[in-house]
Amino acid sequence: MGKLVELIKETYDHKACLEIASSGCSDGACTRHNYQADTLLLYMSYSDEIIQYTSERLGYSFFSNLARDFGSPLIDNKDQDNFSWQEVVSACPNKDDYKHALVWKFIELVAKEKSLEHQ
Repeated sequence: MGKLVELIKETYDHKACLEIASSGCSDGACTRHNYQADTLLLYMSYSDEIIQYTSERLGYSFFSNLARDFGSPLIDNKDQDNFSWQEVVSACPNKDDYKHALVWKFIELVAKEKSLEHQ
């Protein structure tokens, strides 16, 4: 398991993970990572782990779909979505908002995993 996965699991207890998993980070449930400065620091330090963990659970197309949510001009091609990670990030008009949302999704996935471990 990755270093950031363990860090997130240590940061949030079971109750907090249940709340994050059910309501998401955007509702203020991830109290230690509410601000963009916090999530961008995680992204800069652990981007490879974030990308790998998230893509293993949601598929690689999640990244380009998220980029489109943040105004990326990437064209949705249902048959083929083979953009490189660099192309996806560089296509976002606001890269920091995109990275912030990606880290939040990562935290939500880890919280869900931890909450399921204790059932």
